Amino acid sequence: MGVVSIKSNLVTDRINNIQNADPELVRGRPIVATGTVANSAADSATSTYHLVDLPAHAILDSRTAFDVENWGFATVSIGTLDDADALISVAKSSGNTVSPIAFGDANHGLALWQVLGLAAEPASGVVSLYAHAPADATGAGSMPFEIHYRSR
Repeated sequence: MGVVSIKSNLVTDRINNIQNADPELVRGRPIVATGTVANSAADSATSTYHLVDLPAHAILDSRTAFDVENWGFATVSIGTLDDADALISVAKSSGNTVSPIAFGDANHGLALWQVLGLAAEPASGVVSLYAHAPADATGAGSMPFEIHYRSR
């Protein structure tokens, strides 16, 4: 076996044509969006709840979490307006807190638009996240959340 000297994706290596790293990865400033959303017991299937607008290039952190224990639906579905479960689709009974990003998982270090499975970054540069009602509400409820991300 040979001795190697390898550089991470955070180090520019002009000899091997490795360009400057994405600014979010190297020097992205941490931002936390803290919110809550509520539903009523009368909310019907296909209702939507606009949670937040984020930069499409933002990199979600593993501390991003949704407190779903009091959410008024049996299933937690969070995604874009057109793709209800692009970020999360899980039974509420699976736990009190849902985190869409885990340290080291397949989505670790990816831009939000990539995590959501979009073909390209939106021209607007913004991605809106929505909670969706996959069925009628089982009761009134609320869902506090924190979205930790890095951005330029």
